[in-house]
Amino acid sequence: MDSTKTAVISGGLIVEKIAAFEPAHTFLSDTIAVLVTINANSSLGWKKAGYLTQYFDAPLGLSGLAQGESKFVQLFRPSIFRMRNFPSDYKVSFDVPKYFEDCTFKVWEFTG
Repeated sequence: MDSTKTAVISGGLIVEKIAAFEPAHTFLSDTIAVLVTINANSSLGWKKAGYLTQYFDAPLGLSGLAQGESKFVQLFRPSIFRMRNFPSDYKVSFDVPKYFEDCTFKVWEFTG
C-alpha cells in the first residue's frame, strides 16, 4: 500500500490535520515493512513519524476492533516490524502528527 495525504491549510496554519492511514488490507504475515516520508522542505530536522498500531477483531464475541501492538516509526527510514502477540489476521493504522503538512505512508507485507 502506498498513499499520500495532505493537511488542510488556511492562512499558513493547519486547520485540519491529516487523517490516520488505515489500509483496508488484512495482514496475514507477522512481518511487515513501513516507510513514512514528508516533503523534505517541511522536515526541519524531524525524526519522529509517529506510531504504527496493530488492530484485530475483538475476541470472545465482542464487536469491533481491539488494539494490539504499537511500534515507533522514524521518518525517512525503512523499518521492518514483527507483530509477535497477534501474528495474523490483523489491520494497521498509522496516526500522523498534527504538525505534518503532508505525509506519504508505505507498508509492505512479507509473503516469502
